[in-house]
Amino acid sequence: MTSDTTAAAAPPFTPREISAVIWGALLAMSLAALDQTIIATAMPAMARDLGHVALLSWIVSAYLLTSTCVTPIVGKLSDLYGRRRMLLGALTVFMVGSVLCALSSSMVALILSRALQGVGGGSLITLGQAVIGDVVTPRERARYSGYFSVVFSAASVLGPTLGGFLSQYWGWPWIFWINLPLALTALFIVDRALRKLPVSHRRLPIDYAGITALSGATVALLSVVTLGGHQLAWTSPGTVTLAAVAVVLASLFVWIQWRAEDPVLPPRFMTDAVMKPLLLASFVIIGTFISTTVLAPIYFQVALGLPASESGVLIIPMLVSGSITSIFASRYSTRSGRYKRPPLISLPIAIAALIVMAVMATRLTPWVAAIILTVIGAGIGPTYPATSVAALNAVAPRDMGAASGAVVFARALGSAIMIAVASALVLALAAEALPDGGANGLEGLVQTSLGGEARRTIAQAFGVMFGAAAASLCVGLALFARVEDRELRDKPHAAPATGE
Repeated sequence: MTSDTTAAAAPPFTPREISAVIWGALLAMSLAALDQTIIATAMPAMARDLGHVALLSWIVSAYLLTSTCVTPIVGKLSDLYGRRRMLLGALTVFMVGSVLCALSSSMVALILSRALQGVGGGSLITLGQAVIGDVVTPRERARYSGYFSVVFSAASVLGPTLGGFLSQYWGWPWIFWINLPLALTALFIVDRALRKLPVSHRRLPIDYAGITALSGATVALLSVVTLGGHQLAWTSPGTVTLAAVAVVLASLFVWIQWRAEDPVLPPRFMTDAVMKPLLLASFVIIGTFISTTVLAPIYFQVALGLPASESGVLIIPMLVSGSITSIFASRYSTRSGRYKRPPLISLPIAIAALIVMAVMATRLTPWVAAIILTVIGAGIGPTYPATSVAALNAVAPRDMGAASGAVVFARALGSAIMIAVASALVLALAAEALPDGGANGLEGLVQTSLGGEARRTIAQAFGVMFGAAAASLCVGLALFARVEDRELRDKPHAAPATGE
């Protein structure tokens, strides 16, 4: 039995109020984006102070697991209980998690605290995107979507540098303490700016069975890609069991969604001419991009012999170029009311650049490789705003949170899986050239001293990986080409009101 309570229409937002909402949402998202990268350079200091080096990778993995799991769930809950309420809760959870991380006196406590922080961080990314759709028209939304790419690119560049500085001069707990003033500022802005946001008063039963099945399937699958080839062999009983659990729970989740009164991920998404190919394209294209950005620095270090500091710098132009083209694509969508053309033009350029990387992987100089990667970033950049805008334009007001969560979930899951696949491919092809046969993963690859012939073998392995990435982008392009190019609306969504 359901009940809908309809309130009077919400008064329109003034330009000043819209600006406050935008800045509050961007600040909240920047917190989550920063905590995905700031941790990297502080991990040696954490290991030195807390011990249990074998558990170190779980500082990252725990955040990844919970932040990925929560994205579709919190998106759906925000459709039912209001974006403001959920965003305030997400900021609170994020702050509590940050405080517990800073106060952790053992590695286990830090890992558990990072898992809690991931719940808040994943929620902030989903809600930050959804809340924009509540206050601006779909056509204007395109303009702001480009800013999201800037936020994540800036976090990728600034995070490791800031983390290294704070851990060296103030101590690693300060990479978590610094979150508090930023989160409190976002909390103040959100609390004031979102009081006029529409809130649905539908009282539908929460899909607890779907939430449980989706969370279990996601954790099992991400455990496979996190542990496989490192702590567990790909063919070990543990890996096979986790994979089987992921398949069973995923199948159960699909079955539940078709029967739930108000499902977490509405099945109608997978029959929509926009949502179905868009989610699949997001999984493939963004996953390919993130895996390339993660493995490119290792290519610079191992195959081309650069130090870690220089390899990180050479990735920055790739991230910046993606942000620039995403902004141009956003402006095009705002002017034209369409979103499909920029990725259709730019993705073939990225594919061509990846093919060049694949063919010349053994002969490239670091600067030429960096230029080619910059072209790749520019080619993939327009996909970010196009997928976000298309998804929120395609669904009814009641599904905007669920749609935002679904897109973020597809991107995160695709990234995790593509990184695992790309890493396994490189290690398998380069195994004969490595003293440990690749058993110590990419970390061992970076720390191993190699001769000229071994470097050439590894460069060839990366060449195959770049070729596979090009093929993957071709699949992503074919999927995106199937997305229906619906005109962006000039009117905001109508919805019941009141600010809760």
